[in-house]
Amino acid sequence: MTNNTLLEVNNLSKSYKDNVVIDNISFTIKEGEFLSIVGTSGCGKTTILNILSGLDKEHLGNIEYFVEKDKIEYMLQEPALFPWLSVINNASLGCNIKHIDELKYVSTLLDKCGLKDYKNVHPSKLSGGMKQRVSLVRSIATKPRLLLLDEPFGALDYQTRIIISNDIYTYAKENNIAVVLITHDISEAVSLSDRVIVLSKKPSIIKNIYNIDFDQIFGPLKRRESEKFTYYYKLVQKELDLFNEA
Repeated sequence: MTNNTLLEVNNLSKSYKDNVVIDNISFTIKEGEFLSIVGTSGCGKTTILNILSGLDKEHLGNIEYFVEKDKIEYMLQEPALFPWLSVINNASLGCNIKHIDELKYVSTLLDKCGLKDYKNVHPSKLSGGMKQRVSLVRSIATKPRLLLLDEPFGALDYQTRIIISNDIYTYAKENNIAVVLITHDISEAVSLSDRVIVLSKKPSIIKNIYNIDFDQIFGPLKRRESEKFTYYYKLVQKELDLFNEA
């Protein structure tokens, strides 16, 4: 364990009755890094996030936390906005629950996410991408040190997911926030990550952990244009062995 480690996962296993989903996996999460976990459907990716967030406490193995629990935020695939609340009230919800007065900060974040003119409208008036931005602001408004993302771009069109993933990447890097992203999209994982964990089909073990180095190229869009992108993409794709595990 190094001084900048936020979480240390040791020999994590999870079963539902006799069905083993996760089998003895270990990894660390470091301050400020972007870590993606990829694997085929049903391999337990979301289960890992549920355990890391503390929602699921029924597991074997040990997780050492070197970060305050209230500094961990979990952003789900669906925005889950309250339809009767305005955009700014939805975005402020996490702060209100934690009794943090950050209304001005939340307003500034909404401005930066292109929602300046939508603060007082209700979610029904927003597009899917806008709703996801509100969810993002809600997650980062509490100033977390660790952000857990469960396939947050899955329901978005390609252009919108690139924009929002770039927003998350930029904010995380500028504020030294660690991010754990669950995704089935290899391109997404490679273009965003410092490290990519590849899981096997269940019972899931870690097949490999790849360090991703783009020589200081900043941002997922520019990374996708790099010659190294294809190299890393093929490495992860081969490890997943999608055709044999389908």
